Amino acid sequence: MFEFNSADKILNRLTNGGAFLISGKSPNVMTISWGMTGVLWGQKIFLVPVRDSRYTKTKLDASDEFTVSVPFDKLGKELAFCGSHSGRNCNKFQETDLLTVKAKEVDTYVVNGCDYYYECKVIAKIPITDEIAMKFTKLYQTRDFHTLYFGKVLTEYSK
Repeated sequence: MFEFNSADKILNRLTNGGAFLISGKSPNVMTISWGMTGVLWGQKIFLVPVRDSRYTKTKLDASDEFTVSVPFDKLGKELAFCGSHSGRNCNKFQETDLLTVKAKEVDTYVVNGCDYYYECKVIAKIPITDEIAMKFTKLYQTRDFHTLYFGKVLTEYSK
């Protein structure tokens, strides 16, 4: 049986401010405002969509691991910055003064000072196709599709 601690707060935060997604040994951080957690294939899963153009996609594809750091009602400026700048062009950790802590189960980091954390191993990834994108034309006018990353939750914890 799976428990979903603080699931309502986490999903509310995703759609109302966002959370931090980190991947890579030399990590990159980006803001996510879409995602979900649930049970699939008999495992607890955190699903994150990442656009094909994002630097984080390169990190995710290389490592197949990620963390999600969820701040409740704080770090709004940092989330805004990390959602509007690319790690290809700047070090978002330095620019925002975000501090990282080594993750417990995966070979990357979490954002220090958040309220809840997920550490995940990618077990499947599915690219959005033209057929799917046609159903959401407003989201894919530039044809910058998402890949859906299904991360098995290895551990989750609060600060």
